[in-house]
Amino acid sequence: MPSKSSFINIDKEIIEHLLVNAKSGDNLSFKKLSIHIKDISYSYFMSKYYSKKIENKDDVDDLTSSVYISFAEQYNNINNIEHWLRRVLFLTFVNWYKKNKNITQTRLDEGYHNIESEAVKSDQFDIDNIIALVNKLSHEKQSIIKLRFWEELKFNEIADKLNKSEAAVKKMFYRTIEELGKKAE
Repeated sequence: MPSKSSFINIDKEIIEHLLVNAKSGDNLSFKKLSIHIKDISYSYFMSKYYSKKIENKDDVDDLTSSVYISFAEQYNNINNIEHWLRRVLFLTFVNWYKKNKNITQTRLDEGYHNIESEAVKSDQFDIDNIIALVNKLSHEKQSIIKLRFWEELKFNEIADKLNKSEAAVKKMFYRTIEELGKKAE
């Protein structure tokens, strides 16, 4: 499951209700639940991508698909969807990380990468600072920033998700960007 700083806000009871209905053969509930599972998974793995634990977005997509496939295969046997999803997200990431850590270590041993440049360290420091600043924003401002940058949604899509006008979303987005710029200086 995404961290407390995540912008995905899905009511646990709704998810559980969708699971019960999906188990009883309701295809629409299964479809809605599948979308939530994909969104949560994608958000979780994108957070790993932005924290540099996953190096490319193709891996994010692959990991998201892996979690969805596990869900599609196991949903009839799931009793506690929140627990199941947390466990599968974590284990999927850990297994992937271990596998890729070995690949990276092999590359290091072969001499492909022997030192990290100061520019990369500086970029990581900036990213960490920006994420920390974003996490200090109000929930509404965080949602808009994260939907725009992490989910890469258009303003009208963000407005639909947040039940706001597109103009209000744009205004808050640009003011928040300005606020972050001032705080980052």
